[in-house]
Amino acid sequence: MELTATEIQLGPLTLYRHSRELCRDKRKLILEPRIYALLEQLLSSPDHLVSRDHLIATVWQGRVVSESAINRAISQLRKALAELDPENDYIETLPKLGYRLKVMPRLTRPTPQLTNHKWQIMSGALALLAALLWFIIPADAPPRPPSPLLIADKSVHPLTGDDGLEFDVSLSGDGQSVLFHKADNKGRVQLWLQHNQQSSQLSQNPAEHLSAKLSPDGKQAVFVQRHEQDCRVMLADLAPFSSRPLFDCTPDNGIRFAWMPDNKGFYYRYRQDKTQPYAMYLYRLDTGMSRQLTLPANAGNGLGDIAMAVGNEGDSLLVATYQSPQQSILTWYNSQDMQVVSRHELAMGVKDMQWHAASGSVIFSHGAYLYQWTGEQVAPLFYAGQTVQSFALAGQQLIYSDLLQRTGIWQKSLPDGALAAQINSSKLDLLPRVSYDGQQLAFISTRQGKHQIWLQSGHSPARLLADLPAGFTRLSWQLDDSALLYSHQGAVYQVEIHSGQVTQLLPEQTQAYVVNPAADNALLYSSTKSGDWQLWRWHPATGHQQLTEQGGYSGWLFNGKLYFSKFHQPGLWQKRLGAEQETQVIEDFSIINWLNWQVLDGKIAFYRQDQGVFLFDPQTQISTLLMAQQADFIHQYSLTTDRLFFVRADTAQGDLYGVRLSTP
Repeated sequence: MELTATEIQLGPLTLYRHSRELCRDKRKLILEPRIYALLEQLLSSPDHLVSRDHLIATVWQGRVVSESAINRAISQLRKALAELDPENDYIETLPKLGYRLKVMPRLTRPTPQLTNHKWQIMSGALALLAALLWFIIPADAPPRPPSPLLIADKSVHPLTGDDGLEFDVSLSGDGQSVLFHKADNKGRVQLWLQHNQQSSQLSQNPAEHLSAKLSPDGKQAVFVQRHEQDCRVMLADLAPFSSRPLFDCTPDNGIRFAWMPDNKGFYYRYRQDKTQPYAMYLYRLDTGMSRQLTLPANAGNGLGDIAMAVGNEGDSLLVATYQSPQQSILTWYNSQDMQVVSRHELAMGVKDMQWHAASGSVIFSHGAYLYQWTGEQVAPLFYAGQTVQSFALAGQQLIYSDLLQRTGIWQKSLPDGALAAQINSSKLDLLPRVSYDGQQLAFISTRQGKHQIWLQSGHSPARLLADLPAGFTRLSWQLDDSALLYSHQGAVYQVEIHSGQVTQLLPEQTQAYVVNPAADNALLYSSTKSGDWQLWRWHPATGHQQLTEQGGYSGWLFNGKLYFSKFHQPGLWQKRLGAEQETQVIEDFSIINWLNWQVLDGKIAFYRQDQGVFLFDPQTQISTLLMAQQADFIHQYSLTTDRLFFVRADTAQGDLYGVRLSTP
């Protein structure tokens, strides 16, 4: 069957081929490139067998792929079809033979109101988007007008297709070599290089190799080598592969690199610890010395300067400074003297950005989109269908890695140990929170394309309760189960369970972060407003009272005692309200427990890294294992007297894709 129409009817579903949109009524999904290519092959042979060899030759373009990679792609396509039409089974599996489409497709004429897709961006939409996204702080114009970009041939080319995750991609200046990360057969993240569409493993080391960036000449790479608590920034020669240390780093630093165009050094972001913001540094290979370039203010979010782009001549440095998950400041520096050329405010978060030489514009990523900045406006360039984990530019070649992660919420019966799935969708279901009466389960989900609070009451289907303003956040129940609490940009909010109404309880000046309920309508929260992380209590009648002096990050009140963790050091402490003396209750209490630990009937539920979830009795000093560590367990959980709700993750998936850029 020759596919010539732009729209294909598949039962109650409509496929818009130019945009890869699969629709039913007002609902739609955008298929990622490989899954769309798989569907195209099945559509080309309706009611006929499509062999695995044929799929490898067409969808994977003849590359060697594993059986699990094909199974994963088929499973993802089935999930996409079932999400829009759960009543019908569209794909038949013929063991040892292949697959067959069970529903006969029909070619239809395009429907004008539904044919708007990512490749056709109208000038009016651009103007509206620019007006919504940008507010320019007094700035100089770029030296020459940048050119708008298009995706050449409107096509996406898969570069990898193995099971698992390929990520943190970078390119040589000529676009011939692609460097990326991938786990080896022992689960350790290593360096891989693709040349002429052939991938090979470069590094083989007990340590993990992370955050690599390929030099413009393709001969070297800078990366982070991490093993347990040891962390070093390394420089590697690629032919043959050998590496040497440059300087030490902290294991959870999150360093990112950007090479100088002349290969003589690199820029990088760095912070001493999570209480400090990122700053930009320059390391020169000829001197072996680092120099700090920026000094961002510590606004309490601990992020600072999070991304950078180096001008193609090496004379410009663009730095993105975090303001909130929905706002960044872009500062354009003269890299010779670090004088500010201009500043721009962007109404979205920026994860990664790079200069595009031919157009004179900057490309940056946000969620599943790539955007182009032309100096005067920002415009969407490309929609990847999944989160863009990283991307790289070389000439007109753009390569990106995507990220697909699915999680579900499970429950474990504590009396008999039985496990059962509680919440499942095709997206992320996170952070379970059980009400005090055990009858309601709140959680965060991305099933509608953004982070939202959902609620399940008893055995009823889960329902949407409220949107979250800026992505993932921590939730806690009010003591009477009437509402949920969360913080955003220093303010504290309450979501009513019955109506979903959101009310601000404390303003942004509170600088609150971790919020828990306390008796008599009070709130317990952590804040840096006194200079460091301390715990505070707020009561509607008496106002704010500082409870700790030597550090406090997350806490609960029980029977006149404050149990609390600290930001700067592991351990759990307790103290009487009004007393100065504090004593350590649990020594091996990891800092990561701030998100989930709780006090239940005077006992403390907490997570021990690599061991599992425990219940500690302060009276007897005995810890009881509730659930042993599992490979797919994300340490997000909530406990009742007889059940443990927790998050399990599917294996993260992600591949590399290539597109060609062009100008109109």
